[in-house]
Amino acid sequence: MPNFTAISTQIELTHIFKTMLPVALGLFGLMTLWSIIWSYRLHHHWHLAIRRSLAHLVLAFAISLIGFQIWQTNIFNIAGTTQKQLQHYHYQKLQRTHTIYALTARQRIAKMVMRNAANGYHKQGFVAIPTRSILLPIYDDAYSVAGLNQGANYANRSADDPNGTNMPVMGQGNYGLAAHNFNDGHTGFSALQKNRSQNAPYLQNGQPGSSDWLQGQKVYLANGTHIYTYTITGQDLVKPSDVSVLNATKHAKLTIISCLFPDTNYRIITHATLTKSATWANASDRTVGYFDLTNQATNAHAAWFNPGTEEGVNGDAGGTK
Repeated sequence: MPNFTAISTQIELTHIFKTMLPVALGLFGLMTLWSIIWSYRLHHHWHLAIRRSLAHLVLAFAISLIGFQIWQTNIFNIAGTTQKQLQHYHYQKLQRTHTIYALTARQRIAKMVMRNAANGYHKQGFVAIPTRSILLPIYDDAYSVAGLNQGANYANRSADDPNGTNMPVMGQGNYGLAAHNFNDGHTGFSALQKNRSQNAPYLQNGQPGSSDWLQGQKVYLANGTHIYTYTITGQDLVKPSDVSVLNATKHAKLTIISCLFPDTNYRIITHATLTKSATWANASDRTVGYFDLTNQATNAHAAWFNPGTEEGVNGDAGGTK
């Protein structure tokens, strides 16, 4: 996947600078304003207040940069732990909520799932990983910046089919999905990396490894007729050139591709096998609820890079608002 390789590396490196600068400057400005006001109230001289605030100004900027760097690079695992606690809370809240969906409501949600909200792309459906707070639309171009900016996309350029002429089908064979890892623990497939800003356990001492931290968790794919339930079996690490992970298989499986961060020269491959399929009419209320865009938030867009309208309740709610 040569195009996907170049795009991912560019995006991950750009992310650090584009996110750090506005946050640091914002904190810097607030602390500077507070310093000037405080000094003036203390001494009642503007020139003295401004002069004294210069020292505070330098300190504020340093604290802003250090604080954001600690969060961004996940020192002491502060950011990662916080994000996982929020995801766990969201998942537990989902499990406590029980909505009964009549057939008409199920049909309405299926239409939302298949609504083509991105001009120039063909909607394939949605992917939901509730334990990781992931809910993404699936489009049809994993090999361009514009395509990946929409959310998840099916990936089908394999060693057996280098040009990607065969369109993958949900619930059949090897269905490949790709989305960005924005290293924020939330957007795209970022939440599938075990530790933010840490190569381990996937890459240790320069050697590719694996992880079973997601083993047993469910991934749901939905299109206009069915909801497919996959169970994660594990993760491993490959080079971007190893497109054999997308080779056709007789048994139904799911192959999710996302970048490793900070070493973007590798890809995390999340493997899952099909364990259940159901029509919208026969799926459980809870499973249908995972795709109710009038209640669930989607996580396709990182505003610093690919601003756009989310398709969930945090955006246009499936086109209802």
